[in-house]
Amino acid sequence: MTFSEKNDKIKAKSDNNKHLSDNLSKGGVNLRKYWVLVGNFGSGKSELALNMAVNFAGQGSCTLVDLDVVNPYFRTSERGDVLDKAGVELISPPYALKKIEIMSISPRVYAAFAPGEGNVIFDVGGDNIGAVALGQYKGHFDAVPPEELNVLLVVNPMRPLAADATLTKSLMRKIEAVSRLSVTGLVNNSNLAGQTGLEHLLRGYEVVRELSQMTGVPVWGTCAEAELLAEFERHAEENGLEREYIGRAYPIEIMMHRSWDKFLKEGL
Repeated sequence: MTFSEKNDKIKAKSDNNKHLSDNLSKGGVNLRKYWVLVGNFGSGKSELALNMAVNFAGQGSCTLVDLDVVNPYFRTSERGDVLDKAGVELISPPYALKKIEIMSISPRVYAAFAPGEGNVIFDVGGDNIGAVALGQYKGHFDAVPPEELNVLLVVNPMRPLAADATLTKSLMRKIEAVSRLSVTGLVNNSNLAGQTGLEHLLRGYEVVRELSQMTGVPVWGTCAEAELLAEFERHAEENGLEREYIGRAYPIEIMMHRSWDKFLKEGL
């Protein structure tokens, strides 16, 4: 089968699944809650997506859509073992983790909009480039009741494009423009991987506070490993940090472990 024929076949499946989704939407009730995670490269979207998926699966049905078509290395599909054990349904690009450099979107994504229950998480590629992939689903997102659609901008000011509120606002507007979705919540996920300390979360607090004041978008939450998050909470209480700009304290477990030596020798 030629590459062109494969593309035609994928498109045909996509059209069929879209038709199925449209028909189901007319005849059933969709009780799902949707979470779309966007942000800059290195913001920690995939880490948060994994943690949310595992947590939601413990409460009921959960589907995780790996919509990252720009970064083949840091992606939620890598932890399919963890997701499978937790009972999370994973929808990933057809060629994910196959050592084939063809970034494409699975036609199964349309099934995530069919009537059902539970939570659906979209882990989107970094920056406005990765968010372009969301645009094609605008009609489906428009059909989701506003109260059931959460578009979270994951902010890590330790990365250049989100170093301050002005830069982050510019990135947010670009993401909104190409995705055709409005950000509904901000997430302070300030980190430097294993070197993350209290000072980084405090820096994130200042950035999301200023960004929230500039845009009117509320702060959904603050993320970090449990011990560090508890330290941040104590500091916040002792120093009068505004709860409005902390949001919920959301502890995460680091699941996206990296071995650069292994990657250089073996690839993905």
